[in-house]
Amino acid sequence: MTDGKSGRLMSLDALRGADMLFIMGFSSAVISFCAWIGLKDCWAATQMTHVAWHGFRHHDTIFPLFLFLSGVAWPFSYASQVAKGRTTAAILRKIGFRVLALFFLGMVSANFFAFKFETYRYDSVLAHIAVCWAGAALLYMFVRNWKVRLAIIFALLAVHWAVQYFLTAPDAAALLASTDPAVAKKVASYAVYGTDNFSFTGNIAGWIDRTFMPGRLHEGIFDPDGLLAKVSGIPLALLGVLAGELLRSERFSGNRKTLILLGAGLAALVLTFAWRPWCPVNKKIWTATFVLASASYAFILLAVFYWIIDVKGFRRWSFFFRVIGLNSITIYVAMRFVGFSQMSKFFFGGIAGFGDKDWSSFVFAMGAVAIEWLVLFFLYRKNTFLKV
Repeated sequence: MTDGKSGRLMSLDALRGADMLFIMGFSSAVISFCAWIGLKDCWAATQMTHVAWHGFRHHDTIFPLFLFLSGVAWPFSYASQVAKGRTTAAILRKIGFRVLALFFLGMVSANFFAFKFETYRYDSVLAHIAVCWAGAALLYMFVRNWKVRLAIIFALLAVHWAVQYFLTAPDAAALLASTDPAVAKKVASYAVYGTDNFSFTGNIAGWIDRTFMPGRLHEGIFDPDGLLAKVSGIPLALLGVLAGELLRSERFSGNRKTLILLGAGLAALVLTFAWRPWCPVNKKIWTATFVLASASYAFILLAVFYWIIDVKGFRRWSFFFRVIGLNSITIYVAMRFVGFSQMSKFFFGGIAGFGDKDWSSFVFAMGAVAIEWLVLFFLYRKNTFLKV
């Protein structure tokens, strides 16, 4: 079932919006609420934060789910462009434009207009999405056999794992012995996770970024969205493409598609546990098992949203999320420049004053989410969407 306004798969936009909601401030609201009711370190609050190094929490799924869904959307977008008579060259130009636009938006969010090129972070969440989505989009266009694409996915994951498993960062010893206060502090903060090839100092991904990445790295000597991460990020987007191709297919019923998505999610989960002894789940270095765990989560959630909204037709509840999902890039960039937190304090300061600091934090976080949603609702009513 599609939205009459956009012709888009409603469950896809709803799931993207549900994912984006946590970035908009809902995660902070959950943490503050748990603290307010005396459960500061409860499971729900913990899930709203990233793991320090190895491991997997809900907050670690937000970015990869968004990347996966960008892959899901591509078969629909590609079919639409072909139906409009666009040539392969025109579609390739559009892919190139999207990559450049996302790179630029990522740099703008990193204070591009300061014009201090040596301090720019050239890589970013948006840049990572751009490269990985583009790689998956091109593979979809030029490799038409889904079995070959699946083989490419596992080949890339295997290569990524082998590089990390067998190669140690050449400067690992120098990092451990560094007398630079900033470096020593960063290394010490990750010391509990050891010094093997999947450690903060030993992983080859960090060395590649320190050696070849211009500008500033996210953590000074390490970037979680770095160059090597693209090798495992493309398979995640391509898995999304396979899911999107399935959803477009007329060969299967909605119930059958749901079961296939659930089966893919369970298969990815089994592979994650089978591979984990030799490949820890780690978001910051985008290990193969992290990609598989993220894919498992994404496949299962997509199956649930698709079955409820598009197969069974229960869609009214999803409107709140679809308003966000249709303009997800808009709100992501706007949060960098618009003072939603200040607005929340202005409008909800009175309500916040009725409780302690945890209550205030909860009110302000939810207030910011409410204001952001109303802005997106206004854009929705005006049929205004930022498409990159």
